[in-house]
Amino acid sequence: MSWQEELSELDRTLAEGRISADDYRRRRDELLASASSGGGTPGGQQGQSPFAPPFRWEASPPQQQPPNPDATQVVGPGAANPDATQVVSGRPPADAERTQYVRPVAHPGPPPGQQQPPQNWPPQQQQPQQAGTPWGGGDGFGSYGDAGPSWIAQGPEVFDEGGGGGKKKVIGIVVAVVLLAGIAFGAYMIWGRGESTASGGNTETTSTTPTTTTTTAPPDPMPIGKLAGKVTQNKSVTAFSAVPNLKYLLDSEAQAYTTAGAGKAKLAQFTLDSGASGVILIVQASDDKAANAAALALHEIQLGNGMTVFKDSPTTVLTGQIDSANGSNARVRGHYGSDGMIVRVDVAAPNLTAAQKGFTEVLEAELKVLKADG
Repeated sequence: MSWQEELSELDRTLAEGRISADDYRRRRDELLASASSGGGTPGGQQGQSPFAPPFRWEASPPQQQPPNPDATQVVGPGAANPDATQVVSGRPPADAERTQYVRPVAHPGPPPGQQQPPQNWPPQQQQPQQAGTPWGGGDGFGSYGDAGPSWIAQGPEVFDEGGGGGKKKVIGIVVAVVLLAGIAFGAYMIWGRGESTASGGNTETTSTTPTTTTTTAPPDPMPIGKLAGKVTQNKSVTAFSAVPNLKYLLDSEAQAYTTAGAGKAKLAQFTLDSGASGVILIVQASDDKAANAAALALHEIQLGNGMTVFKDSPTTVLTGQIDSANGSNARVRGHYGSDGMIVRVDVAAPNLTAAQKGFTEVLEAELKVLKADG
C-alpha cells in the first residue's frame, strides 16, 4: 500500500472515531517522514518538497442540509483556500453530536500507476446516537431542527482532547440550569414576595387584618331618658323660637325662657305604660346662672296659677302639682337647671296619685342623663 493510501486510511480512521487526535497526528507525522526518507518526490516532480504545505484551519459557515442526510460533501480546490478541503460527514439531523471536519492537508497526487482515492471518501458512516443530551428531543433549548444550527462545532475544536461532545454537553447543562434558575427567580419576584417567610425549613404565613375605623358620634347635648312607653320627638322643634307657636306655654313662661337667652331646644312627647302622658322640654340658656334663674321663675309662675309644692320631689328640682277638677287631668310639673340647660318635666294623669307616680318615673330617667345643678 502506498503512503497516500495509508494516509487516506488514517484520515478515514480518524473520521470514524477509532483513534484519538493525538494518535492521528503522531501516525500522520511518521507516515510523512517515512515518505520523505524514501528519496525522490512523488509524481516524479523535481524541486518540490514531499511534505504538504503548512495547513491553516478554515471555519466554514453552516451549510444548508442537503436533501439526503447521508450524503457527503467534498469541497475541492475550487474553494477560497486551495490548500484546504472541507469534508462534511452526513449524519441524520437528529444526532445532536454532528461535527464538521476540516482536512488540513491537500496531499500530493499519487505516483504514476497508482489509483486515485474515490471522491466520496470517507465512506459514509452513521455513528450511533447518544441519548440524554441537553439538546435532545423537544426540550426546547435550541433550534435542533434547523438546517445549520448554531451550536454545531466547526473548525479546529474537532481535534480538542476529550472530544467536543463533552464540552457541548457541559455548556448545554449550564445553559439549562441558568434558564431554570431565571424562571424560578422570576416566579418568586412575581408571585412569591410578601406572601410568606421561611426560617429553618418551616414556612410561616403572615396575614394582615384590615383595621376598621369606627367614627363615634358626639353625645347628644339634650338627651331624653329611657322611658317605659312610647316616646316621640317633635322634629319641628330645634330652637326655642318654634315652641311659642305650639301654644303649649303661657306668655309669661315664654318670656322667662327668652330672658334666660333661650337658644336650641328639644321637645318630646311620651305615653307611659301606666297610662300617664306628658312632655319633656329642654332649652339651652346663655349660661348656668341664667338656666337656674329661669327654673326658679317658671316654678313661681306655676305656683301663682294654683299649683302647690310637691314635697316628694328632689330638692334640686322645683316641682308643683294640681289635682284633677272640672274634667281636667291631674298634673305634676318640675323645672331644674343642668349645665346651662333648662329642663321641664310635665306629667298628666286622670288622678293626682297616677300623675305623681308617672312624674317620679320620668324624672328619675331624665336625671340619669341630665343631672340637676346644685
